[in-house]
Amino acid sequence: MDTRKWVWILLFICTFLKRAVTNDLSTIVWCTVSTAEQKKCADFSRAVNRTASLKVTLSCQQTTDKDKCMDLIDTGRADLLTLDPGEVYIAGRYNSLVPVVAEVYGSEETSGYYAVVVARESLDIRTLADLRGKRACFPGIGQMAGWVIPISVLIDKDIIEVIDCNNLIKTAASFFGPSCAPNSLIDKYNPTGDNPMHMCDLCAGDKSTRCSGSDPYANFDGAFNCFANGGDIAFLKHTTVDEMTSSQSYKGPHKNQLKLICPTGFTASVDSYKSCNWGYVPSHAVVTTSATHPERKYLYQRFLTQAASKFGNTWNDAGRRWPDNSNPDAADSSFKLFGYSEKYEGRNLLFQDLTVNLIPLEENQQTFSGYLGSVEKTFQQKLQKCPIPSARLCVVSDQEMRKCQKMKTAFRARMLRPDLVCIKGFSQIKCMQLIRENAADLVVLDAGDIYRAGQNYNLMPIVAEQYDLEEPSYYVIAVARQPDKDTDLLYLKGKRSCHTGIGMAAGWVIPMSFLLSSERMRSYGCDSAHAAAEFFQKSCVPGALSREYTIGDTQYNTLCDLCHGSSSYFCSKSSHEPFFGHTGALRCLVEGGGEIAFVKHTTILENTAGKNQEWWSRPMMPDDFELLCRDGTRAAYDMHEQCNLGKVASNAIVTDRMKPKEYINAYIDLFLYAQQYYGSKYSEEFTFKMFVSEDDFSDLIFQDATQQLKIVPESKRDYRNYLGREFLLAMKIVDCTASSTLITASISNIALLFLVAIFCSNYFFIPR
Repeated sequence: MDTRKWVWILLFICTFLKRAVTNDLSTIVWCTVSTAEQKKCADFSRAVNRTASLKVTLSCQQTTDKDKCMDLIDTGRADLLTLDPGEVYIAGRYNSLVPVVAEVYGSEETSGYYAVVVARESLDIRTLADLRGKRACFPGIGQMAGWVIPISVLIDKDIIEVIDCNNLIKTAASFFGPSCAPNSLIDKYNPTGDNPMHMCDLCAGDKSTRCSGSDPYANFDGAFNCFANGGDIAFLKHTTVDEMTSSQSYKGPHKNQLKLICPTGFTASVDSYKSCNWGYVPSHAVVTTSATHPERKYLYQRFLTQAASKFGNTWNDAGRRWPDNSNPDAADSSFKLFGYSEKYEGRNLLFQDLTVNLIPLEENQQTFSGYLGSVEKTFQQKLQKCPIPSARLCVVSDQEMRKCQKMKTAFRARMLRPDLVCIKGFSQIKCMQLIRENAADLVVLDAGDIYRAGQNYNLMPIVAEQYDLEEPSYYVIAVARQPDKDTDLLYLKGKRSCHTGIGMAAGWVIPMSFLLSSERMRSYGCDSAHAAAEFFQKSCVPGALSREYTIGDTQYNTLCDLCHGSSSYFCSKSSHEPFFGHTGALRCLVEGGGEIAFVKHTTILENTAGKNQEWWSRPMMPDDFELLCRDGTRAAYDMHEQCNLGKVASNAIVTDRMKPKEYINAYIDLFLYAQQYYGSKYSEEFTFKMFVSEDDFSDLIFQDATQQLKIVPESKRDYRNYLGREFLLAMKIVDCTASSTLITASISNIALLFLVAIFCSNYFFIPR
């Protein structure tokens, strides 16, 4: 085919695509959020569809709130929506929506408005601190003038103390009394489901709309009505008071009975908004998805500016709006796109009532940051204020460090505070030391290491992993290959064993305590490693060569004979060793020559029937394994409740018990909020997943079996209460130094009593 034919083909394709983009505009879907707005949109649609010069068919899609509208536009089921500048920020950051057209207001054709705080003249306000406990009316969470600016100013001036670094509603609720803050209970702003209910006490909606974006007290007109009907203060734009009090049906306090509260704490008349305001806010904007073709965006802009010209209003010198008699489509001049109309029983529908025109935005303004400019940077930074500087998470391998860095980036993308910082500690013991020395704050530990952390380093668990049981715990099971009928728990001497790691609950403490207490295994005093080396023929016990976990100078190399790590990482208690952890112990059983593995009850199902894509586990099915029971019998792989070695508290995030309470609460909140965004194992492919490890590795930082994180109740934050009596007894059997702190305390108490007795005897019996 010659070059000329290729040129014609390319021209045809380009022409076709251009027509496809252009013709697609023939239908536009506008998203509405109330019955009143849907009614006005229906009239707008009829007017547009009857105006031949617009060459557009407009339809309306009603939802319950703007968040759902954002989702519809993001997924291509709607096209356009008008948003407050604060909502433009949210839509751009979380839904990839961009502004294309901005509103213009009033006779001066301004491109924004002032944020003001209104109160009754009789309210005694001398400083901003006097706002504490007041009944507050907000137009909606996230709105720029009615939420972002006033809350950010109060936080920046230290009037409001930050209670929760990731939840402004809880912070505001600690300061204000009963309020109406629409949307304060929706999932986006209430991810943990425990926002204070009193932030909705003043709202007026029914069961389906109360405290939502459709509440009668939502938006600026709703916030003013909330204020007029019982609120102490309202966060509004500077034109709201005039708009509401000029209505013939208005029966609230007269304009002269109201005042503005300035950010200095002083007050001023309602008309003094230019000198007594909390900030200047850009106008509302019409948004669409960022995936929209540039030519289609231009066509949206042309349609909206033409619609404003045909169905808009002009503003006369007296400040009243009149129809544009130059409208060439006289048949449709009865519909007015801007301004208040009693016909619709609502204000600011589709556009703000004071809008007089729509102007297209330049390309560099068609992002939330480009549109908001310095306003976004100034106030959003203030809202991110957190008294806790950082949360330093200690990890023990290169693989965990990589995951931690990804987690840090993901947390930052959601603006979660405090900032996550990743620190490499090389071993669990080293991480404990770093926390004690205040060089780190947090580490995720197994139950066995939680014991050492509590006993030796004064650490405590604060957040626990939860697997598939009702409480944060798991069963310890002994596993053998189904065809190997010669292996059972009563005759393990001389067998080859696979363990999760030395000192770990499922792979060491529980099975060793069973074998020692039943006298199947000979005890060598406190040296359980010596006992295991004499009992098993060969093993893989990651960490068995570390001085941190062994007694004396003798190394028992047979405890690492089955391990497969390389170089200095051979037999290390970290993901550098392929046979480390629960999945590693099962892998040791499958391909490492082991005859028995000690793991948690979820391990078999995690790594069989295609759940684990690594080559060693691909052919394995759950019934290729059987459980070994205490009485020497066997059971099916899923009979762990009847056939197990014991039940153990799950892995947990630990920190220094001497940390201030506000620090501990901030650490807890950080991970509880994070799991709302990143806790799913089935989210989109490129989304960070907290409870999924990278390929070829398992249980990095968190166990892959984790379904959610749960707060450890304060009554269980002492490591002994968290681990339980049975586990403490198991630790004493395996490591006889485990009770040394209790013994030392007892000796100290006896010594103290002895000294007191001597003092008392001398005091009472020495002659004077």
